[in-house]
Amino acid sequence: MNKCHLLPKMAVKVTIHPSKFPVTIPQFLRVERMYNMCKMENYFLISALAILIGVTPVHGQVNLSGMEPASTDSLVKSRIRYFSPGMGGRNKVWDFSEKLGSKEASKVMFMKDSTGVVSFIEPGRSCYYRTTPDTLILFGSESALEKREYTVNKVSKYFPLEYGDSISKHFRCEGMYCGDHPFREVGTMTAKVDADGLIVLAENDTVRNVLRVHTIDSYSICMDIDTAALDTARLTQVIDERYEWYLPESQYPIIEDVASTTYHNMEAIGTTRYAYCNLPEDLADDYITLIDEDEADEQDGFSDEGQQIPDIIHYNIETQGKVIYMSYGLDEDATITTIVANHMGFLSIYNQWTQAAGQGCSAQIDCNGLSAGIYILYINVNGKVYSEKVTL
Repeated sequence: MNKCHLLPKMAVKVTIHPSKFPVTIPQFLRVERMYNMCKMENYFLISALAILIGVTPVHGQVNLSGMEPASTDSLVKSRIRYFSPGMGGRNKVWDFSEKLGSKEASKVMFMKDSTGVVSFIEPGRSCYYRTTPDTLILFGSESALEKREYTVNKVSKYFPLEYGDSISKHFRCEGMYCGDHPFREVGTMTAKVDADGLIVLAENDTVRNVLRVHTIDSYSICMDIDTAALDTARLTQVIDERYEWYLPESQYPIIEDVASTTYHNMEAIGTTRYAYCNLPEDLADDYITLIDEDEADEQDGFSDEGQQIPDIIHYNIETQGKVIYMSYGLDEDATITTIVANHMGFLSIYNQWTQAAGQGCSAQIDCNGLSAGIYILYINVNGKVYSEKVTL
């Protein structure tokens, strides 16, 4: 499996800061490739080359707020193998130095109209955003089967991103499924810039000053044939855990890695996992290898079936009052995420930690302050999701 590995901090002889030179990150990335090949150690020579060489922008550097009215942009969205994103922190190295395998790719179009609305157009789906110099706001989306309108807009991101920044916002949307089934989504979006560092791509191309955003969308969905009945309809809950890697000045991720778990009346139905790499069309071949469907079906990481990720945790859950006690053992080192959410899907408690392989491990989740009732306990272990219903 082609996974992303977190490596120790790398020593770098030459650093080119984009704020000090009139070039983009893609341009000096290409210069670093020349540096790696030729072992040039003269800072000023490399700086001069960075300024003089004109290179087509690379690596999904899309500034949505800066788009001119009536303009367009595009990227190729390649589905890659899902990988465990690992813990956050400073000065991380995310190694994709082997070409990423992809079984499918599509084009994402970005269009900005005269009113400033930015449309993300993918095959079968369009999303509509308003932008300000520092905010990206989702207010609607539509596909062949459904249409959403956010009555409480969903703030997607604040820019510029800075390590440690976090936001938490409620959102609400009213929608229609198949033209005659109204539905409603209500929930919370919590996002944190949880890591910074560099990405190593094929040919040892290095992208610096990368920021990773960890976003959790936790919400409920109710659907009925009568809008008036939505308030009493049975609920479906969803927890989306998303990691996105952003380049400097970019407002669309170069890498995205998602685990989405659905519940019906708080009982887990299943988890869908997927990951994408987003690049300009003329440069996607530099970093992506297309895999035919037959070969892809045999590769783990492309399938959404839970058995593709082995069980490495063996755990037991107990509650005492408003505290959840988790005792567990691990067959290998793991990053563990726990989320406590209520029946409306609202995120209440979030924790994340790393643990070395071994037995006799334990964790406590303090839920004091939450109302008495039944909650979802979501446990993500290296990308595999487990769920329990707990009574507090």
